[in-house]
Amino acid sequence: MATTLAYSPDLTDDELVQLFQARGGRDDRPFRELFRRYQAVVWRACYGMMRNADDAEDLTQEVFFKAYRNLNKFEGRSSFKTWIYRIAINTAQNEIRRRKRRAQEAETAVEEMAEYLPSDTFLESALEEKQQRRLLQEALADVRPEEYEVLYLKDIEDRPYAEIAEILGISLSAAKMRVQRARLALRVSYRQIAGEV
Repeated sequence: MATTLAYSPDLTDDELVQLFQARGGRDDRPFRELFRRYQAVVWRACYGMMRNADDAEDLTQEVFFKAYRNLNKFEGRSSFKTWIYRIAINTAQNEIRRRKRRAQEAETAVEEMAEYLPSDTFLESALEEKQQRRLLQEALADVRPEEYEVLYLKDIEDRPYAEIAEILGISLSAAKMRVQRARLALRVSYRQIAGEV
């Protein structure tokens, strides 16, 4: 009877995890249902940090591979959604750090783009907007990973403070304080990079 109910979309995440663990990972159908439920969530989290669809796809696969390998150790101290999201954020942060160390720039030079754009005020405003985005990206890269994380959760994903607190395992007031401090750090970094300080 458990086999007929085992993979119903009506089962909760906790029930699917318990089924997977009870079967020692020998039956991956409960995990496939969890993958179906959270693939888009994980992809959006990875894309939000990487800003590249191919990278997000690769990292999504890596996140679920890590989750599959470690699901038997999952103790349920947080929801599965929080746990898988945390793996996604950590995986993306590790990839960003790895790329930073390699110091690879994959952007097209503005001069190369300029010949394809109209040469009027549109070009000036487009270049100015590109410059602001570049400065913001540099400022984001300059803040500490924990500051970037809360900025991403609050300002990019627009998550409520209560959910941020749960994901980070901190109190609600601590989550609010971290967001404020991260925004301040970003503002300072942006002004320094832009030469406003």
